[in-house]
Amino acid sequence: MVTVLKLKNITKEFIEPRRNIVALNKINLELSNGQCIGLLGPSGSGKSTLLQIAGLLDNPTNGEIIINGEKCDTLSQEKKNLIRKKYIGFIYQNFYLLDSFSALENVIIPQLINGSSYKSAKKRAINLLSSLGLSKRIDNKPRELSGGEKQRVAILRAIANMPKIILADEPTGNLDKKNSENVIKIIKDLVSHYKISFIIATHNLSIVKKFDKIIKLSEGKLI
Repeated sequence: MVTVLKLKNITKEFIEPRRNIVALNKINLELSNGQCIGLLGPSGSGKSTLLQIAGLLDNPTNGEIIINGEKCDTLSQEKKNLIRKKYIGFIYQNFYLLDSFSALENVIIPQLINGSSYKSAKKRAINLLSSLGLSKRIDNKPRELSGGEKQRVAILRAIANMPKIILADEPTGNLDKKNSENVIKIIKDLVSHYKISFIIATHNLSIVKKFDKIIKLSEGKLI
């Protein structure tokens, strides 16, 4: 299998007035094409920090980040932005949908930013929303959607440009059990259908038990 993301000896330290806090300590991780990894750990274990570094949103203190075969940790911010836009999508616990725009527009906009024409972006957005049972909700604003519907829109926004990697930070954290199970099923189906690779950070073991691999993080270390 092709490795789409490789983290080598990732360390992250935060400098405080009285001491340095080691948020991540020599983390090694590989993600293959079409693989789904569960990143399991309690709050404060370093999960979000690791995803931010993997997604080129933060810099490690030490270590290497390799995405699609390219070493990224020493690149300029401009080049990191281009790689992130091309290869990576994000899903968050709080959805972060654009409140003033409809579900359809929320899925169209990232495609326009990535250079798609409005016509093709709209067509893909409608097809994606329909595929997850949201065809009758495309004109609704986020405030008019349920939590489960918001997260489905957020997932579709993340995959709209067909990235190689999706990084999901507690994607079921604000959902009930039924909607959580539905979101995980959707993610598994996307992995199977599009061969998109996922890393899903959660504190909930039941969410990740069906994934290809589970990695446990505690106090910044893999255990």
